[in-house]
Amino acid sequence: MNPLQVRHVREALVRQFEEHIDLSDLDDKTPARHREQSFLSRALAAMTVQHVAGAGPADAAASVIDGFDDWGIDAVAVSEDVPHVWLVQAKWSDNGNASLDQASALKFKQGFDLLLREEYARFNKRFQGLADRVDRAFGEGEVKITLVVALLGRPVLADAVNFVFKQACKETEPMTDVRVMGLPDFHELVRSGVGEPKIGLAARLDGCASVPEPFKAYYGTMHAGDVASWYEEHGDRLFAKNIRTSLGLTTVNRSITDTLVKRPDHFWYFNNGITVLCDSVRRTAKFANAAGGPGDFVLAGASVVNGAQTVAAIHAAVKQAPDVASAGRVWVRLISLEDCPEGFAIEVTQATNTQNQVKARDYAALDERQARLRDDFALSLHKTYVYKRGDVDPAPDAGCSIVEAATALSCANRNPELAMRAKQNQELLWEFGANGSYRLLFGAQPTAYRVWRSVLVLRTALAHLAEGNRTREGRAAQVAEHGDLLIVHLVMQQLVHEAFDDQGAEWESVLVRVPSLTDSALEWLIHHFDAEYPNNSALVTFKHPQKCRQLVDLALESARSGQPRPELPAEYSPTPKENERKAAAVPVIVNSGRVADGSPVEFRPVTGPERRTLLPWITEDPRRGQATWVNDRRRPLLWAADGKQYSPTGLTMQMLKLAPGEPPKAVQGTTRWYLPGVGSLAAIADSIRSGETD
Repeated sequence: MNPLQVRHVREALVRQFEEHIDLSDLDDKTPARHREQSFLSRALAAMTVQHVAGAGPADAAASVIDGFDDWGIDAVAVSEDVPHVWLVQAKWSDNGNASLDQASALKFKQGFDLLLREEYARFNKRFQGLADRVDRAFGEGEVKITLVVALLGRPVLADAVNFVFKQACKETEPMTDVRVMGLPDFHELVRSGVGEPKIGLAARLDGCASVPEPFKAYYGTMHAGDVASWYEEHGDRLFAKNIRTSLGLTTVNRSITDTLVKRPDHFWYFNNGITVLCDSVRRTAKFANAAGGPGDFVLAGASVVNGAQTVAAIHAAVKQAPDVASAGRVWVRLISLEDCPEGFAIEVTQATNTQNQVKARDYAALDERQARLRDDFALSLHKTYVYKRGDVDPAPDAGCSIVEAATALSCANRNPELAMRAKQNQELLWEFGANGSYRLLFGAQPTAYRVWRSVLVLRTALAHLAEGNRTREGRAAQVAEHGDLLIVHLVMQQLVHEAFDDQGAEWESVLVRVPSLTDSALEWLIHHFDAEYPNNSALVTFKHPQKCRQLVDLALESARSGQPRPELPAEYSPTPKENERKAAAVPVIVNSGRVADGSPVEFRPVTGPERRTLLPWITEDPRRGQATWVNDRRRPLLWAADGKQYSPTGLTMQMLKLAPGEPPKAVQGTTRWYLPGVGSLAAIADSIRSGETD
């Protein structure tokens, strides 16, 4: 306990977030003490987001979802640059002794599990404004999820609490990690300033030289171990003025780390180096007269504005192999801002981060097989094949790009892992080497006919899946989204005997079969997913190679067996008849007297298309997502947007009609309208039917 540190943090929370934290769910009857504690807890969650995700005060406050139906998650932040989601649970204490008990940790994990299962409708309206961003991030192959425990107390978790988080990480490895922040961390943030921390660094440059004018700068090489120590002490705060922080364990960063671990003497030749902007750069007297020799420097207000990925990868390499990696050298520039004009720091940051980068796909363009494939497309098919980055992709009927070709060939390959790689990260398509995707896809020089016909199957299957997504719900929708390329793989494996390379083959008759094969592949994949992993989320399962191979083998065997397609649960694809049954929920609720007249009801979309269509529309006018319950058996929802009464399904259809976009074919309105802190109308009716109580 440190009362002075607690006071400093409290004052900073009030100063930064008093105008931004939403307390509208607390009415006038809420005691002042409770209101104050709610503010401080939510502001602490916002400050955490501000630090870990680099958000401004307003955006950080908007990430706070604390309140009814938060499921133990106080804030949710999503990186726009790379797929990274932070889930925060914050605990405030006036005495600076906040801790996390096992019950709170279990509730936090329960909320995490709901998000992984994409049960977004279970969360409150504050989360609904973030749902689509979370959904898009989860749809990316290499999404990173960080569970952040923010305690205004000691940053230590009890063994029972640690066990809960270890289980969460084990179930979702390798995409999840845990971070604990305590009073010392928050006080340091407040002391140094969350927005632009004033970091002091020491640097020794070998082969040191200077640029005296127009603006003072120094350059030379540093040992990787010294750079790693910067990150060890300051973390992502080193990159406060950078366009982005470390992107995590990307393909490029893995390559940087591998070079330092395996060939540290080559690192300087392979890496572009680091640029550090400093409020001031002071050279010490030691080695001051050694021209071209070493130089010791003291850096005030330092920020790495180019090379964030290099710094983070160096740190990872040094932790992995300290004796070897520390000896590597990296090129470093130190630029002093003491005599620079206003805006110069921003110009340097933008210029050093917007130069065109060479990507792995660019090396594939050097392969002569790509040029031969381009010529084969032109001469055999009279179509265009684009394989150089920067060239405009042709219209769909006129040809395809190397990216679409590689994705289609990945699905056509007998090994489902290639389709998984394409889904996870397209950069993995250009991995060279004996087991790299590129050699497996293009090494045998595929013909233009094979590539083009594979692309047509890919397009047809994905288009059919997209069409069906308007009516799928629950686990069916999740399998269709996260397993889409595995579904195309299953379709391709049922077409292996077709004449992909035969110039005279009639391909339209093959494409006509693709929608039916896609439906069969999807249904069998869902069936076996439910049977083998009934409690797992599709998001996690379809990132696991061994589980994917197992499911693909089972689904392919079933699809080829000729047996009737499996009957899936009705709630996966609601029919009008099912809607009528759910509509009966309204008289059940009215007859029970369970919900009082005037109770607030809020809309929560269930499917991805609904989120994308309705949430932006509701954000324009929040009244569109609000209604009041009226104990009327036909029209129990009094819509705040127009003051008229509707049935739950009728109001949902009316909203879909008014909002931009095409409405789905079937809607269960009672599963979309929620009483905060209680549940959906459908769930309330089911509870009444089964005789359960709150």
